[in-house]
Amino acid sequence: MANPPKQKLIDELMLAVTDLQNASDVADQAISDSLGLNRTDARCLSCLITRGPMTAGELAETAGLKPGALTFAVDRLREAGFAERAPDQRDRRRIIIAASDKARHLAEQVWGQTIAEAQTQLDRYTSAQLKLLTGFVREQVELQQQQAHRIRTWNGR
Repeated sequence: MANPPKQKLIDELMLAVTDLQNASDVADQAISDSLGLNRTDARCLSCLITRGPMTAGELAETAGLKPGALTFAVDRLREAGFAERAPDQRDRRRIIIAASDKARHLAEQVWGQTIAEAQTQLDRYTSAQLKLLTGFVREQVELQQQQAHRIRTWNGR
């Protein structure tokens, strides 16, 4: 049997990416609900857990928030016991925000099995395939960030 036309493969991949985005959205809502957080706060917490402690500016950029919105999100995370603020040891004028031990423990409980299952899936791929997949995902992240910027600055209403 002949290989499917390239456009059909592109369409299937784009649909699969959309399905992944939708499934991720459902999972993100489930974790937000289980922790009693809104989606913005949960996204900030996810950034802190996956990327480690960072300044408010770094967290705002990583989470795609304006600084003012981030301040409120971090305040709510602190109040819930999920985040901590501390002076930067290298520059005492800067504040570092970090996920709390409570948050890291909950993340392990919630995502530990998923991470182990993803590791098992990814172990089946060659190094070259993993590099290809990583490059594709990073390009998609950049594309989505550009799309968000276009939509925010669009005046077509």
